Amino acid sequence: MFMKMIIMTNMMMLPMLNHPISMGTMMIIQTTLMCNQQTNNNYTPWMSYIMFVTMIGGMMIMFIYMASIASNEKFKINMIIPIMWMITMMTMYLMFKNNSILQMNEKKMSNIQMEEIKFTMKMFNKPKMVMTLMVMISLMITMISVTKISSTFEGPLKNPYV
Repeated sequence: MFMKMIIMTNMMMLPMLNHPISMGTMMIIQTTLMCNQQTNNNYTPWMSYIMFVTMIGGMMIMFIYMASIASNEKFKINMIIPIMWMITMMTMYLMFKNNSILQMNEKKMSNIQMEEIKFTMKMFNKPKMVMTLMVMISLMITMISVTKISSTFEGPLKNPYV
């Protein structure tokens, strides 16, 4: 439960960051936490390993791109982020405390006899549904962050001959 709260809090804090390198660092932390959580939920760690390698590869490309654009930019420390982090942690604790959000479980799936359908549907049942949703939301936030960072008017990289 504590790992889920940290993952959800990091996910909510990502749009509040304003520097590309800090966003990338937060995404790497988020990817590591989500892969750990997914490894604990699955029988084999292959899916989480593939997700980790894919996300880290994408983050390396984004890091090279952002380091070439904002190489000497300094971080601005925003003091409201720790306060927002604590508020979202408390909210997540209250949400997951009674666990009424995630009532669908595998016992309701006992009518299905085919193993392939059961294996596929386990991803959307109670313990793994949260991870699937977190992966989807994380990928959406990454897409929005990349779209927000890149500007179509300035081109892909800054001009070195200025």
